[in-house]
Amino acid sequence: MIEVINGKYKIVYIGAGSFRFSIPCTMNILDFAKDFNPIELWLVDIDFYSLSLIKEVVWRMVQLHKKEVEIHSTVDRRIALPNADYVLISISVGKQQTELIDIHIPLKFGIPQNTGDTCGPGGIFRGIRTISVMVEIIKDIEELCPNALVLNYTNPQSTTMLSIYQAAPNVQSVGLCHELFYLESKKFGKVLKYCKINTSTKKKFQILYGGLNHFSWITKFEYGGEDLYPKLREAADYMYKSGKFGRPFNFYLLKKTGYLTYVEDRHVAEFLPEFYNYFNHWDKPFKITDLRSVYRVNSERMFMYLLIKALKRKRFSWIIKLFLRPTEGIEKALLMAKDKERDIPRHHVCNVLNNGPNSIPSLPNNCVIEIPCYFKNEVIHKVNIGNLPNLIEQWVIPHAKNQQLVVDAALSGNPGDLIKALLADPMCGFIEDEEKIEALMMNMLYYQKDWLPNFSESILNYSELKKMKYYIEKSELYKRKDARKEKYHPDTSLKVKSWPYNH
Repeated sequence: MIEVINGKYKIVYIGAGSFRFSIPCTMNILDFAKDFNPIELWLVDIDFYSLSLIKEVVWRMVQLHKKEVEIHSTVDRRIALPNADYVLISISVGKQQTELIDIHIPLKFGIPQNTGDTCGPGGIFRGIRTISVMVEIIKDIEELCPNALVLNYTNPQSTTMLSIYQAAPNVQSVGLCHELFYLESKKFGKVLKYCKINTSTKKKFQILYGGLNHFSWITKFEYGGEDLYPKLREAADYMYKSGKFGRPFNFYLLKKTGYLTYVEDRHVAEFLPEFYNYFNHWDKPFKITDLRSVYRVNSERMFMYLLIKALKRKRFSWIIKLFLRPTEGIEKALLMAKDKERDIPRHHVCNVLNNGPNSIPSLPNNCVIEIPCYFKNEVIHKVNIGNLPNLIEQWVIPHAKNQQLVVDAALSGNPGDLIKALLADPMCGFIEDEEKIEALMMNMLYYQKDWLPNFSESILNYSELKKMKYYIEKSELYKRKDARKEKYHPDTSLKVKSWPYNH
């Protein structure tokens, strides 16, 4: 039996109004409370409405599962942070208002984004909106709870974590992602079954993986000492062509490179515009989403708010008891906290700085990489995975190099710095038109000006914008039918670079 730890643990959750992360993270916190209690939980969000909804359902979860958790909420993180032990962060600057611009302005210039939260112009703009806020948050943490472990779920992981490490290098911080948990899913179980990989012996997988967040690869894949890659590679072509196993693009890449990426294929595609671009995206190559529906995401948010309102009622207590139970799974931030407290060297998926021992030598020093890490003496240690396979390394390096350019642009507020980051991005580079990329930047700056105070002195007014050779009308952006239309088409000669036309 695990000995209950005496003393109060203070957990602060910044961005607790998140409709995607709030409930899973709370389930994780309540699981932590089984063995480490009492807990003082502070929920923080600048959106008072969503914060009040989440607080009520969290309170219901605590009561129904009988956990020793004292709940507080505030819109001022500085009230919550003093002496915190753990700080979770999951923020979205501008929510779907900005995501709509991230997706639809690039499309006007022939750059489709099926997600737009990590790379491409959408991911870069999400980064520059978020980085300055994250720097303010980490500075407050450095002042008010410097010994806290910071667990970040905010996208884009790579550039936000890089800004955190540079702003407060002495605060122990790690970026988290749940993509690797796909290997625990029923869908991947079908893959193992087809490959005649018997997992009934209850032995453990031995895996190593590395790369960047949303673009990471399994470099070692063994079960009970047996290398599974020969069987996976043999089946790759069928799994890609049949479409019976989901994520066909991942199996195509397994066939091409010999290695499997565990990340959802829509994310991976944005890092590789050769396979997902203006010339093929409407045809859904590899069944990849043609374009992210921001309207659907917003509907999901509204539905979640309605569900949370319903969960406040006593008659729906059975839902909380049955489905919103304490768990180590789904999001595993507090499982990491358990391992830190117990000094258990279990591997966790971590986004950390590429420096010092066990970095990836072939990637730029001080970029942020995604690799397995573990705790020893309450400190995060990296697992040595060596270099990435050659072709994968070639794909990863441009994105790794671009991280610093994005951080520099976010903090300087200088469009000259921002255009460097955009031009270095492979999705922007695919259309081979610097003039259009600069116009794309000026349009995106204008429409996101409310969330980019650093750039305020450089943003055009609307009359200036309309004088540009390439500009986007408000109606072309905000009318749903018009938003999903290209306007400034890339040169058709570029089609030869696009899959399948180049094969």
